[in-house]
Amino acid sequence: MNLSTQQKLEQALQRLAPIHLQVIDDSHLHAGHAGNTGGGHFSVFIVSDAFAGLSLIKRHRLVYDAAAELLPSAIHALSIQAKTPDELK
Repeated sequence: MNLSTQQKLEQALQRLAPIHLQVIDDSHLHAGHAGNTGGGHFSVFIVSDAFAGLSLIKRHRLVYDAAAELLPSAIHALSIQAKTPDELK
């Protein structure tokens, strides 16, 4: 079974033990723009205890590290919202 890039990204982000994970493929909004290497554009909303006590930059780094094997060939851009469970209350 061939997984889509979106499914591969969802699987890769499981290592952050998300309580909530939403991955949206926004590629159709960016087709043909300058600088696109052919990879997709994705929006990620992830809630995990792994982000507790971390700055925004460090949270994003965790997401990028988890998705590293998909960057930059399969994924051109990620829009990331990374929250802790307490930040949703």
